[in-house]
Amino acid sequence: PAAGKWVDLTFDMSAGAAKTGLTKIIIFFDPGVDASSNTYYFDDLVAYKAGVCYETFEGGQQLPWAGLDGEYAGAVANPKTNSINSSATVGKYTKSNTHAYSLLLADNGTTPFDLSVNNQFKMKVYTDAPTQVLLKLEGGGKNIEKIQNIAVAGAWQEYTFDFSEAASFTTLTKLIIFFDPGVETSGDTYYFDDICAVPNPCPGVAANPDILDDFECQRHATYAGDWTALSVVNNPAPSGDNNSPKVGRWDDPSGPGTEFSNFQIDYQNPIDLSVRNQFSLKLWAPKAGRLLLKIEGGVSAKEIEFQVTELNQWVEYTADFSGEAGEGHKKLVVFINAFVPGEPGDVYYVDDIKLAPSPVAPPLEDFEGGLHLGWQPLDGNEAVHGTFAVGNNSNPNGVNGSATAGCYTKGPSAFSTLQAISLTNFDLTKFSQFNLDVLSPASGGKVTMVLSGPSGNQQADATVTTPAQWETLKFDFSAFSAVTDFNEVRLLFNGGTAAPGQSWCIDNLRQSETTIDPCADVVPKPQIIDDYECQRNYVTIFYGADDIKPVNNPYLLPANGSLKVGKYTDPAGQPYAGIGIEFAQAPDLTIYNQLQCQVYAAKANVPFLFKLEGGTTGAVEIFDTLKTANTWYQFNVDFSGKVGTDNKKLVIFFDVATDNGGTYYIDNIKWSRKGYNGCIDDHETPLSTITNFTYFNNGALAGTNAEVVDNPLKAGINTSNKVGKLVQAADATIYAGMYADLDANIDFGGKKQMKGKFLMDHLGTVTMKIEVFGNPVPPIEVTMPNTKVNEWEEITFDFKAYVDGDKYNRLTMFPDITSVGTGTARVTYFDDLVIGEGQCGIVGTNAPNIEQLSVSPNPSYDVFRVKNISNVDRFEVYNLLGVRVASINTNGSHQVEIDLARFPAGMYTVSGFNELNQLIGNAKLVKQ
Repeated sequence: PAAGKWVDLTFDMSAGAAKTGLTKIIIFFDPGVDASSNTYYFDDLVAYKAGVCYETFEGGQQLPWAGLDGEYAGAVANPKTNSINSSATVGKYTKSNTHAYSLLLADNGTTPFDLSVNNQFKMKVYTDAPTQVLLKLEGGGKNIEKIQNIAVAGAWQEYTFDFSEAASFTTLTKLIIFFDPGVETSGDTYYFDDICAVPNPCPGVAANPDILDDFECQRHATYAGDWTALSVVNNPAPSGDNNSPKVGRWDDPSGPGTEFSNFQIDYQNPIDLSVRNQFSLKLWAPKAGRLLLKIEGGVSAKEIEFQVTELNQWVEYTADFSGEAGEGHKKLVVFINAFVPGEPGDVYYVDDIKLAPSPVAPPLEDFEGGLHLGWQPLDGNEAVHGTFAVGNNSNPNGVNGSATAGCYTKGPSAFSTLQAISLTNFDLTKFSQFNLDVLSPASGGKVTMVLSGPSGNQQADATVTTPAQWETLKFDFSAFSAVTDFNEVRLLFNGGTAAPGQSWCIDNLRQSETTIDPCADVVPKPQIIDDYECQRNYVTIFYGADDIKPVNNPYLLPANGSLKVGKYTDPAGQPYAGIGIEFAQAPDLTIYNQLQCQVYAAKANVPFLFKLEGGTTGAVEIFDTLKTANTWYQFNVDFSGKVGTDNKKLVIFFDVATDNGGTYYIDNIKWSRKGYNGCIDDHETPLSTITNFTYFNNGALAGTNAEVVDNPLKAGINTSNKVGKLVQAADATIYAGMYADLDANIDFGGKKQMKGKFLMDHLGTVTMKIEVFGNPVPPIEVTMPNTKVNEWEEITFDFKAYVDGDKYNRLTMFPDITSVGTGTARVTYFDDLVIGEGQCGIVGTNAPNIEQLSVSPNPSYDVFRVKNISNVDRFEVYNLLGVRVASINTNGSHQVEIDLARFPAGMYTVSGFNELNQLIGNAKLVKQ
């Protein structure tokens, strides 16, 4: 046995089965060595009915092996002995390289394998690459097969195949081995040995799919990594937290390079995390440190860190990997005492390693056996808020088949509300999602859930998808998990819409861990670097990753109402600590060159350093100061003088050049414009198009976005290809219009006017308005008439009321501001919006034609050649998100090559501009 660790030793006494009268057990340690004075510990001396070894390859082979699809080389010398297998001779098999299930067969003829007692088949395997092995028994119309992962390459491991469910089969005469099953192109060589069958050590114990390893009866994991440091021993500290007789012992590897010693469970195939996604284990630790639970092998690894502070006792740690479902991960990895080298003698114990579903909290209300909550119309006011009653479930289905349910009849109020009062406060620390079965009327609609308590109200919405049928609606309150005084649930059904007498039924109100992905349908905004919620648009945090964590916003203030922010812990003693963010490509500073972020700190006058690095053009450093404490301070760092740098990394240094340490909160790191001035919306390029104009007071269109369309009249002063389309809906109310929240303030640049081109089919008015949400400064609106019908004309709006220094970042537009819908949708086209000085690129009837560029090859894996480039001064390449990824000057060449080898596969747009910055050519590129 290996020194310094417990091992199980098996002594086969079957040769003495016929002997009687044996009364003594004698053990010789280090037999035959006179000078040995070592000390040995032994335990658990157990006798059990002998198993049987069908193949050991000692003295030749015992079974008639045939490599039907591959090459069986017979008994050969052991390629590399270890403590698992020190046999001199083993079997060797090479897969066929042409069969997905290359077959190695041993036909035992008329002698069936007896599984009545010995039904745990064990086999030792040595391979050069991690894979899987399938062991199958068949014969007489019966069969059974099991598969095991081969997690370790280059070392013998023993694998167990539980055939106990076939204990009654008496006709199994064939033993078949499939190495690397299902992989047709595999031609690897495998060594195998000691195929034995032993009794089930845990008869009658059913397999628990949630348990990967309990080191007793549920042993469903095979280990890689530093697997030799993990062994099975008696529980050194049984307690109410873990009374298991057997546990795993981890002898933490010591010395240099052991900071990340680990053991791994390698599934070889993607792990199904759709239901079982909570990875947990129990740990007994003798010293404080850090435990990392990690999942990897998919799109990008995910690790969750725990601070181990409870010592010399069993503690359970759980990592929630529900957000990694579908990412293709294949390995679960455990790092004990991570980040520091182990020390000699460090011993930890682990147990009950699981991959289980999220725990389920008991229902808050199921209307069975009486009420658990106090249900009533809000404040008991039936005259305003309707009525509630519990009765028979009128429409049971697979979602809700219970006998009883609660049904609510809405009152006359448009905000008719159902209220449920709890005698205890809701605990959201672990279960922050509320789920409710809802049976809606045929019209369906939206349900709003409000959690209420002394500290205030918070709400979440869910939309019915199967009207008139029971369905489960989910409400995410994870952003408020720290609130401890919620004691009411309020429900509004199509809140804001009066529907007196309308009936909604509910059932099975319960809490769970959060399963809603709030970012599922969010489109990335490339100018936002990190908002610690859904816009996390970077490759990696390459510096200070351990010091920054997303948390619920502890300082919800008007200046920053984000639910999530980054919590940065500045390590003391490190004067140049910070966070380093790496991008896929260098940011384009042509327009978006103002780096903005918000920081909350408990102290003022803190020095910060913002640095761009990681390119060939040299690093750029800008110092700034956080001037105000205990508020969200807005940094605005001007990089406009650094256009053309190719730096792909941004580093933010907190309290730079000092070693004070401390805690900071950071949010909304993004690139912004210096100000909206000149041509801001010509609809021709992604950087000169406002894409978020949103309708309001506009009937059926309210809440939707305005469109960019083909120019319906390419004539007169506007021959551009694309224009904006502003629709007044048929059912629009007064003051119908659209607004866009800009990502920078409006900058008139000294000339307080705005111009735009408009195409209308009637004489009316156009109103332009600048404002700020909440009106901290007075909004300014200017209304101007149009003078031409069915012809493009330019209208100028005079903003002389603007006060220098005021900041406006919302642009609003009204067609015929005081009119209402006419019963027919009315369309106004607009283009070339200009603020202050300047003009948009395509002006007047002499604007150049836009040609289709000649590109070959297209598609291409790397280089595209553009040929018809007459009068083209430069090319710009954009990805599908509208981010400019390349800019190439032609320098008078007749042919230009565009190299996209370093960019991901996908669709790109290339645009050609002349020396007047006019668009004169474009094409689509397909990067393979």
